[in-house]
Amino acid sequence: MTILRKLIVISVLSGTGIASAHAAEGQSNVVCSYHHTAGDDAIMMHGMPGMAMLHDFFGNTSVDAFSNYNALLAHPQTTCDNKSDASAYWVPSLRLETGELLKPSYQKTYYQADDVAAHPVQPFPPGLELLAGDHHGSKPPKNINFLCAGQPGYFNKIGRVCTPRSPGGPVQFNIGMRFPNCWDGKNLRPAVGKPNATYAVNNACPKDFPVKLPTVNLNAVWVLPGMKELDTSKVGLSMDPEMHHGHTMEKWGNLYTAHGDFMNGWTVDGARFMTEHCLNRGIQCGLKVPFSMSAVSESSYVDSRAPAAIHAQDPQMHIVDDWTGAGREVHPQKMALLKFTIPALPSNLPPEDAALFKYMVRLHGKNTTDSAARILHIYAADNSWKASSVNWDHRPAMTYTSVATLRHGNKEDDLYFDVDSYVRQQAAAGNKEVSFYIGGERQGREFVFDSATGKVPPLLLTEGTRETPQP
Repeated sequence: MTILRKLIVISVLSGTGIASAHAAEGQSNVVCSYHHTAGDDAIMMHGMPGMAMLHDFFGNTSVDAFSNYNALLAHPQTTCDNKSDASAYWVPSLRLETGELLKPSYQKTYYQADDVAAHPVQPFPPGLELLAGDHHGSKPPKNINFLCAGQPGYFNKIGRVCTPRSPGGPVQFNIGMRFPNCWDGKNLRPAVGKPNATYAVNNACPKDFPVKLPTVNLNAVWVLPGMKELDTSKVGLSMDPEMHHGHTMEKWGNLYTAHGDFMNGWTVDGARFMTEHCLNRGIQCGLKVPFSMSAVSESSYVDSRAPAAIHAQDPQMHIVDDWTGAGREVHPQKMALLKFTIPALPSNLPPEDAALFKYMVRLHGKNTTDSAARILHIYAADNSWKASSVNWDHRPAMTYTSVATLRHGNKEDDLYFDVDSYVRQQAAAGNKEVSFYIGGERQGREFVFDSATGKVPPLLLTEGTRETPQP
């Protein structure tokens, strides 16, 4: 008698749209190289090693049949270029008619959101798991698309023959997968016949799935040097195998069975930054999603021409610093002050990845004097000051030795400057907080930045990135 291995049908409520990434209002992205292939599926066959179809895994290198959110964060080593992303991504293995498995090269995932003014997105909850596609699909899918690089457009009907993407170059084949972006607000993991998420319609979520999340657009990429062509009607994707007398018999379906799995591995801070400070602001953030962050706890500015004035509640900080002519003592000076709690660095990454992380301060503002792009200077300040009482006459001591610099022009924008060395020095000394003065470019131009009470408050972030090859 034939004993079938447990059969799982990936059932996701379908919606409209395509899987290929588009130019969304807000966006961040990661590129993750292929890591391993295994018959594991920690979402639909959790705790059942080797019992699922063959999957190709990207991102978190520890993922197996027993993985969950806590396990990913406990072992966060990743093949992704943003080392803050401990998420796991997997897709079914692809093979030729000959039986040869085609190893993928990498995947690029775009996190996106549209129409956020009317329908803002919420952060991924810890432990969220999502599915896209139907691994028993038999017709062109709605949220899965295919691409032959070098040929026009994504398509969803099999039969196209991929040729080299450039003369003498490799064949490249992509599968794009758009994951559901409306969560039911209750179930972190989908179950057989009971999805935990569906697709927004016109960017709005239905009442049974009311929580709008970032849209996960995963593009798995196979770069195949030496091949002259790839006939998309003659390749197969792994399906759940059968067991015959204790032996596994693999099964294969066509491209209509394409699907993908996403297991959230972003920290709470990272997920919150992605939504609050990137997607919901319509910002193209790229790799700027951090591991951890600390919002400015206090901010103000001091003004030599109004030495008793207190600016703790001002929504903007003004900076003017003029060293020309007779020097800074005879010119107006306005110096911004910032105080942060020092956020944590990753503690369980391998040394080569941990060394990539830096403390960065993000400011939002512009040069209000002219269009010049200039270098601003950041100085050390002790933590004895309070925004409610600091002014020019009662300000913390400082020396005009820069601990960091910031290049800025007249375009209002988010700006980042590297304060890693100084923050690590303060942390090593046992300090839980760190403070900075921000001075001007010493030529008298005025710069304005949002304060703790402004629209885009300053942040102290930890970021770590390394380029992932895209052959």
